[in-house]
Amino acid sequence: MKTAVAALALLLGGASALVAFLALLGLSVHRHADPMVSTMAGVVLVLFPPIIAGFAAARPRRLPTLAGTLVLWSWSLFLVLPVYFPGERGDALRTGFALAGLGTDLADGLEGQLPGPGVSTPELAAAEPVVKPEIAPTFPLDGDALALPYEGEGRRMAVPVVFGHEGRELELTMMFDTGATFTTLSLATLKELGIEPGPNAPRIELHTANGVRESQLVRLDEVWLGNLRVRNVAIATCDACESENASGLLGLNVSGGFNLQIDADRREVVFHPRNSFDRKIDVKAFVDLGATFTRFPGDRVEVSVTLENLATADIENATANIECPEGSWRIDLGTVPARQAVTVDKRLPRHAPCDGYQVDLLEAYW
Repeated sequence: MKTAVAALALLLGGASALVAFLALLGLSVHRHADPMVSTMAGVVLVLFPPIIAGFAAARPRRLPTLAGTLVLWSWSLFLVLPVYFPGERGDALRTGFALAGLGTDLADGLEGQLPGPGVSTPELAAAEPVVKPEIAPTFPLDGDALALPYEGEGRRMAVPVVFGHEGRELELTMMFDTGATFTTLSLATLKELGIEPGPNAPRIELHTANGVRESQLVRLDEVWLGNLRVRNVAIATCDACESENASGLLGLNVSGGFNLQIDADRREVVFHPRNSFDRKIDVKAFVDLGATFTRFPGDRVEVSVTLENLATADIENATANIECPEGSWRIDLGTVPARQAVTVDKRLPRHAPCDGYQVDLLEAYW
């Protein structure tokens, strides 16, 4: 009879110890502890004190002492758990029972019978859904204005651009750079468009992020920003300007033809065509401009200005600027056909003698 009672007590103690162990295991899962360490710690914490008590008792009382200590120690763990981990006992029991394949209904029923604040497990606040802010209306696209989407931030904005030359077209992503005078492309990209700079191509110094580089200029038939076209664009060769995100730089010789607005909400660059787009940046690279001055008695000065067009496209409304410390004057040269030169003779207004004159291209269009 005593043996049966002791066995029943040991069975009850083992069940209590199992529940205590599962609760501790569930708690460790909630707190993201290492599973192996948590399992070993749970076994030691639940079984070690009762085993010590059982072996400390006299031999005839060891089994009853072990069984009784298992029950008392397991229930003590349940009572202490809410003190150190308030509000977590219920979730710990559910998780531990679920890991053992016993389901959560049994854990909920047991938790409802236990004393202490463990049943009032507070729920975590629900994460709020991401709500995109309402985007304000874009800038009005009046007339021929165009909005192009951009990628990147700050000075690293990239926009889609279409380059065309003699029937070939390439759509490329270009870095929008208001600090670059000329639009740039690599030699490989230009070759795809059928362009290879010759030995007589104009040369310039190009200031890049990697330092100053010598670059050649070539003329491209057209550049498209959406449905907006810029004809006869000077392209500077620059392999170093190409990157993983862009094929080159979109310079002022293209973007300067537009009044620009950045719509950061819609991530768009809005291009408004200007009333007049002076193309002298591009034209100047493909001309040879010179002047001779003749002074006659009475301080009369005559000037002969010659503009040679080295490009394969006509230049329109070319204007030269004559300047000295005593004044400046414009000389209209009109249209200069491709591969031809135009000379215009003019008399300068009467002025005090100048030590020297400077001649430059004031205005020109393709």
